[in-house]
Amino acid sequence: MSKTSRRRKIIANLRNKHRFVLINDTTFAEVFSVRLTPMNVLMLFSSLLLAFTVIVLLLLAYTPMRAILPNAVTKESRKEILMLNQRIEDMGRKLEVQRSKQEVLNAILEGKDEQLDSTSARPSPKPQ
Repeated sequence: MSKTSRRRKIIANLRNKHRFVLINDTTFAEVFSVRLTPMNVLMLFSSLLLAFTVIVLLLLAYTPMRAILPNAVTKESRKEILMLNQRIEDMGRKLEVQRSKQEVLNAILEGKDEQLDSTSARPSPKPQ
């Protein structure tokens, strides 16, 4: 079988007509009937998939749902991230100063004789 005859057979099968019928089980009355081809069903599902994709893309592009995407950073969120990063660095510096002051206070309370620098609350360098 050549490729062209195989294609013709597939296309012919896509154009075959089928009847979809809903029948009431108790009365055997026909409730709904429609004639379909495999091509129509394929086109219906592909159009529904395309419409669903377009709706999801529009929702992601024009609503706050865009924050779900990892690379979608707006100017406002970038500024907020930079501000939060600056606050974290400032808090880290403050924490380090508090720790050094706590070490000095612990040294004083333990009675260690160290010469402390009053401005930086760290042990002063030994004079040579």
